[in-house]
Amino acid sequence: MQRKFTLLLSCLFLVFSAGIAQSSSFEAVTASTSAGLLELNNDNWAFYADEENSVYYIDFESLSVNLSDISVRRKDGEVVLKEDVFELPVNTIYEIDFKQFGAGQYDIELRSFTGIIRRSVSIR
Repeated sequence: MQRKFTLLLSCLFLVFSAGIAQSSSFEAVTASTSAGLLELNNDNWAFYADEENSVYYIDFESLSVNLSDISVRRKDGEVVLKEDVFELPVNTIYEIDFKQFGAGQYDIELRSFTGIIRRSVSIR
């Protein structure tokens, strides 16, 4: 009986340790002014661009966090797209077609419950 308890305790410790390691695997870079969230350092290849057709793709599987929503803002602050993506599968490839918004400078914000990943894009 004690052996089973020790095994169970060891498994719980490993799961808890893995959760802590995973949650600390991304770095908080700077505090964001919106909603107290942190901006996440994202040096991976989650964003792909088809600049010729003004389409950007976001690979959820490449991200180290689960997203809650995606928003696209013009440089003047106007929100042109906001979508809740929490219920989408983790292997989703999300497509943003900028042709509908026109030429200009945009910020793509990928929001998780703990932070924000931002990417600025220029559409011609």
